[in-house]
Amino acid sequence: MGSDDEWQAWGERDPYFGVLAHQRFRRGQLTVAAREEFFASGREDLAAALAGCRTHLGECSLERTMDFGCGVGRVLIPLAQLSQRCVGVDVSQAMRTEAARNLSAAGCSNVTLVKELGELAAAGGFTFIHSYIVLQHLEPQRGLRLIEGLLARLDVGGCAALHVTYARVKYARSFGAPPPLRRVLRRFARPLEQLARRLRGREPRMRMSAYDMNRVLFVAQSQGVRSGGLRFTDHAGNLGAMLFLRRE
Repeated sequence: MGSDDEWQAWGERDPYFGVLAHQRFRRGQLTVAAREEFFASGREDLAAALAGCRTHLGECSLERTMDFGCGVGRVLIPLAQLSQRCVGVDVSQAMRTEAARNLSAAGCSNVTLVKELGELAAAGGFTFIHSYIVLQHLEPQRGLRLIEGLLARLDVGGCAALHVTYARVKYARSFGAPPPLRRVLRRFARPLEQLARRLRGREPRMRMSAYDMNRVLFVAQSQGVRSGGLRFTDHAGNLGAMLFLRRE
């Protein structure tokens, strides 16, 4: 069961919890107040991302924007409200369907929803691209190709705010990386574990990947990024960074 299948399963089974894994966002527990909290968190996260861009890069145009891994529209809605044109990308049809309902309810008519980057022009087109708590759920080699594709779609002068995880606190003795033997065993054990969960009708376990930041920065520089900054994150011991990047 690949990450796309897992994300589709979350979209069908429990879309809001799939985006933010707190029990109050479970399908059977999503009260009006919890739903408002969910979308308020999206407004807050977008405001923090834009503030980071202004701090490290200066002003960023929101004329043509993208939210990669948009889910049900948590960040996509406030981004659309600030943009002339906006694109939401999500591999899950169920997530996109729910996002479309939420966008309609919010009065956002300037958004196009697509499944993958391949549906968009291969170069340029966006003045701002955002992705938060998304790439962490992908296999890193695939994630690196997606980062490359995202940055290639930035206009010259455009800004990106991309979140990447790189280490785990529990592996502090090895500077955040799991011991080599554990990495090998996990590579073979994870597919079997996910298959067993699927056969038992259990929800998929969310993958948490750690990226090699040398490779992330290599991709960024190869795509014309010449300046930027970062803000560190720590989500339950998964260490990451929100990268603020400008293509030049």
